[in-house]
Amino acid sequence: MTFVSTGGSTARAYDVAYTVLIGAILVVVLPFAIIALAKNKYGRDPARRFVPWLKAAFVLFTITLCLLFVQGVLNTYEIHSDVSHWHIVRASYHVGYLAEFFRTVSAAAVMVFLLELGPGMHYAIEGVSSMFDKIIRYTAYVLAAVITALAIAYYGLSADFQVNYTNHIGNVYNSRDALDRIYTINQLMGTTAVILWVASLVITGLSIYTFIQRKMSPLKSASTLYLVASLLNLLSSTWNFAYAIEWLFGWEWLGGRAYYVLILSIILGWWSRGILLVVSYFVALKSGPRGGVWSHVSKNDYGNRV
Repeated sequence: MTFVSTGGSTARAYDVAYTVLIGAILVVVLPFAIIALAKNKYGRDPARRFVPWLKAAFVLFTITLCLLFVQGVLNTYEIHSDVSHWHIVRASYHVGYLAEFFRTVSAAAVMVFLLELGPGMHYAIEGVSSMFDKIIRYTAYVLAAVITALAIAYYGLSADFQVNYTNHIGNVYNSRDALDRIYTINQLMGTTAVILWVASLVITGLSIYTFIQRKMSPLKSASTLYLVASLLNLLSSTWNFAYAIEWLFGWEWLGGRAYYVLILSIILGWWSRGILLVVSYFVALKSGPRGGVWSHVSKNDYGNRV
């Protein structure tokens, strides 16, 4: 769902809006990503296995936003330039392919983090992991591997499409084969959206169960934030799922998309995920005595026993 403008005053206005909105969420998320890398500690605590995945999600999401912001700047420059700057067009397309790859991988990291957090809370209270917790954990790993493989596949196909099916200004030639290639890429992208949406339903159910079970425990605050993060993830995944159904599966994409759809993608897809990560940062930052997810309340904020 990357944005490549086609010129004109309308495209120029939406391109500026697109770039500003991406830049705004980047400004909000980047400080938390930096602080999370320093402050959110794993401490070899079995209840905090979600922390490395949260850090990975922050890093991957920040890279995605940076790529999208760069693409927006390139699009703005391309609108005001002539055909002699064809390399800007090609660069914009390829940056978009990279952004789509990192977007999907970051979504997979968010999925694993949220699926790890539920069992982590169970361990923090009970001191043991159940078989159900282990099933959830390893299923999350398998799904993340599948999603990453699909992302690699459609990034490679997209890069090959740019080289072999477009000219130097991005126009498509060899139309029948090109359309088949676009269809294949869209099918792969849509499949990842469906997997992530189904996973988000499971995560939401798990977070509701966790919230009900922990509402009278020291993890009440963390379980509330977990529920909020899960609902934000459901919002983002549902939008991406609806987008896939409407524009990726089938041949409806041939009719093009309205510019406002891309703005909605930023608000419903990107902003919701950015807020999700910020909320999750506070879950991972808290220590045991202040309601965070720790398996032993005598550990300090760095996961060390005191």
